[in-house]
Amino acid sequence: MQHRLRAASLLLIIVLFLGVASLILYSWTTDIGQGFPPSPPGQRSSAVSRKPVLSIGVVSRYPPPVIYHGYQPIMDYLTERTPYIFELRPAGSYQEAVDRLVQGETAAAFLGTYIYVRAHDQFGVRAILKPLNENGEPLSRSVLITRSGSPIQNVRDLAGKRLALPSQDSFSGNWLPLAEFGPDEAPVVRHFSHHHSVVYQVLRGAFDAGVVKERVAREFTNRDIRIVLSSSPIPGSPLVVRKDCDTAIVRAIRTALLDIDVRRSYDRELVQQWDQEFRYGFAEATEEDFNGIRGLLQGRGGKRP
Repeated sequence: MQHRLRAASLLLIIVLFLGVASLILYSWTTDIGQGFPPSPPGQRSSAVSRKPVLSIGVVSRYPPPVIYHGYQPIMDYLTERTPYIFELRPAGSYQEAVDRLVQGETAAAFLGTYIYVRAHDQFGVRAILKPLNENGEPLSRSVLITRSGSPIQNVRDLAGKRLALPSQDSFSGNWLPLAEFGPDEAPVVRHFSHHHSVVYQVLRGAFDAGVVKERVAREFTNRDIRIVLSSSPIPGSPLVVRKDCDTAIVRAIRTALLDIDVRRSYDRELVQQWDQEFRYGFAEATEEDFNGIRGLLQGRGGKRP
């Protein structure tokens, strides 16, 4: 009898330990308040340390550890291939990334397509590059997700359901035509800071469905997440500069990133640690690339930028 009690007690302790560990891990990966790991001291050569230092911003689409691990290797690459030292300057929100860029605190920023259109209209910022996808196309999508066993099959099935969305400044947060629902049938909507947070809320059953970038959803398709619907293709998240950005800086960034060609084995290896959205290289961006965003959002009931 005592042996069984000891075994049961041990099992309970293990379960509690795993539960606490999971909670800590969840908090760590979704907490926007965390700082980023400091750059290791003494690792810059004297030649590199004489370079001018420039900051590149990132909107808060992912938790800080995810952004750091995916974007810092891009900074390292740009530092190696250009006459500048590039430092990562992640923002606490989408709008903060725009404000820092406009105020000159950052030389460039990785923005979302939706907030880029708004920032271009308001401040004249301009997109210089857009990422390619795995098919070599400069396109991406947002997707509606639910759990694998959910009965949700289309947008109308969201009536009265709980819907998790990312930032209101993101395309994913505005894509679904929720304006088509009447007041008595509209889903209960809540916005979260990060795309990964949306996925976790759906996985834990707190929300019936959610909308995230397709690249994030595919990370979880083997973990009880099902894609219900995909948006029309839109340009990938652009790299943006101020309208009066030094042409030498723009040329250096553009030249270095356009040189990435994943058909070359060396380059394929080089980008393996980059954020998945940027592992296939870049294409030049023009303002015309984003003209369809406004009409697409209007047609789907989204807010105008």
